[in-house]
Amino acid sequence: ERRAAYNVPAGASERTREGQPLPAAWLRPRGYYLHGQEVVLSYVVDGCAVLERPSLTVAGGLVRTFSLAPSAKELRVDLAAAGTRCILGGDAAGTTTAEMDGRVIAVLPAATAARTLTAVIGAGDAAPAQPLAALTTGGPARWTETITTHGALGKPAADAPYAVDNLALPDENPWHAWLRPGGFDFFPDGKRAALCTWSGDVWIVSGIDGALQDLTWKRYASGLYQPLGLKIVGDAILCTCRDRIVRLHDLDGDGEADFYESFNSDMELTRHFHEFMLDLQTDPQGNLYFAKASTPGRGGPNFDLWCDANGCYFKLSPDGAKLEVVARGLRAPNGIGVGPHGEMVSGDNQGSWVPVCPINRIRAGGFVGIPDGVPGPVKPTRRDPPIVWIPYDIDNSSGGQVWVPDGRWGPFAGSMLHLSYGKCTLFAAMTQTVGDVMQGALTRFPLTFASGIMRARFSPADGQLYVCGLRGWQTSGGRDGCLQRVRYTGAPVRMACAWVATHDGVEITFTSALDKAAAEDVGNYTAEQFNVVWSANYGSPEVSVADPTQKRRDHLEISAAHLKADGRTVVLAIPGMRPVNCQVVTCKIAAADGAAVTATVYGTINALP
Repeated sequence: ERRAAYNVPAGASERTREGQPLPAAWLRPRGYYLHGQEVVLSYVVDGCAVLERPSLTVAGGLVRTFSLAPSAKELRVDLAAAGTRCILGGDAAGTTTAEMDGRVIAVLPAATAARTLTAVIGAGDAAPAQPLAALTTGGPARWTETITTHGALGKPAADAPYAVDNLALPDENPWHAWLRPGGFDFFPDGKRAALCTWSGDVWIVSGIDGALQDLTWKRYASGLYQPLGLKIVGDAILCTCRDRIVRLHDLDGDGEADFYESFNSDMELTRHFHEFMLDLQTDPQGNLYFAKASTPGRGGPNFDLWCDANGCYFKLSPDGAKLEVVARGLRAPNGIGVGPHGEMVSGDNQGSWVPVCPINRIRAGGFVGIPDGVPGPVKPTRRDPPIVWIPYDIDNSSGGQVWVPDGRWGPFAGSMLHLSYGKCTLFAAMTQTVGDVMQGALTRFPLTFASGIMRARFSPADGQLYVCGLRGWQTSGGRDGCLQRVRYTGAPVRMACAWVATHDGVEITFTSALDKAAAEDVGNYTAEQFNVVWSANYGSPEVSVADPTQKRRDHLEISAAHLKADGRTVVLAIPGMRPVNCQVVTCKIAAADGAAVTATVYGTINALP
């Protein structure tokens, strides 16, 4: 649509394309205040701070109340279509209305003092103009009732090293709010957490302890636009919403957010159904990271570039002032990860240009999948290699990644974990760097979850892993949402924990000492491999490495097995090693104490050392 000329400052060009934010010099949204049932918008127009309260007259007309800071410039307000009744009131001295380009425009002269005025649009009398600042300090609580739920501790086998505990959500609540968790984080004490839901709420849960017997839930915020990521910075809750990053403020200490701050809204936004904004993480310097999905074209496999932000991995400065694109080409990255040293990774969803789910290594200027997600006429013909391509049968839709901070969660300190939304499972990720290339492998924890897990945090209080997720897209999860804890029981862990590819084969390290005879019996191992095809087709078949015309896996010979001096690392000799998208090694061996050790390791070899 055509933008009226009076909205374009002198010397500026019109930006009429859908989804692009207005230049900050024109408009800077600050957010909105809640005071009971009142809503006060806060924004800056051409350097002038404005508070605006919408309301209705008894006769059904619209009232717009404006409190404006002093302004050295004339201001104009678009009120209604030409011919609509508009009555001004309050501090409206010198303010006039005129019809321009088919619209009723209020023209406000420059002013050296603050002023409050009203505009009644449609039926109704001139409204009194009360300054709006009194509505910006916090108002009465809207959700005074708290809800108590009771968690349930998992009951695994006696020798199981990990148990899945359930933190019951307040599904039964007075407001019929739908609890589909999109993200969560712990407050610094680790006893409380904030959780956002896809329907737009933020809840605070307290009482998180070992027993989980009494969990108290308080509704903290509502009305957010599909929040699918949450991070607590200090004591402030930030949410990744579809249209912006929102920072929530409880101004009067009553346990509810009163100011919904627009922390950053510089990303573009369109009406496309697939344009989700996902996850929220921080690096050691306090920068924030999140991702935005691409927009698939209707009636075909390719993607339409609805806006330049589609498929981007974003970095936002700690003060919210600077938004940068780190990498492009993501499809539906329902989860990202930022490591303790600033490592950046992401998952993605299998589909067009994503042959199977990857764990992407994200680097500045990187390209990780969808050519149509790169602006301009020249599209990439190669993508950055992922750390690992994940076979479709073990993860058809990925969640996020998280690093194990210390030894309180067993023998995986410093390791990366990967969540599967589609299969509701958890994986240990093992990485190897060859020159400038990273590659790795996954092995699955023998655990399942109640819903599609996609966000993970370690509690600073107990050091255990907590995950949340929902059922909104295809997933094997049976519940609409979940918040669960993966608790280390202290029992011996018998899993693969490190993987290295060599010219002669692979080395797999286990968390416990192995029986030498079992570890060196080649009959206890099987191996196979296949490639995938990066194309516009929806997904990829498993393609033979030996004969790419065949859709099958290739069997690999394991010619020898050797247990290294550490007693935990098996060296498997595999003739003809070469780079490959997916290599699958299955081990059925024994620990030094005689216990069975069964592991399947799914690796990607991008380069050989």
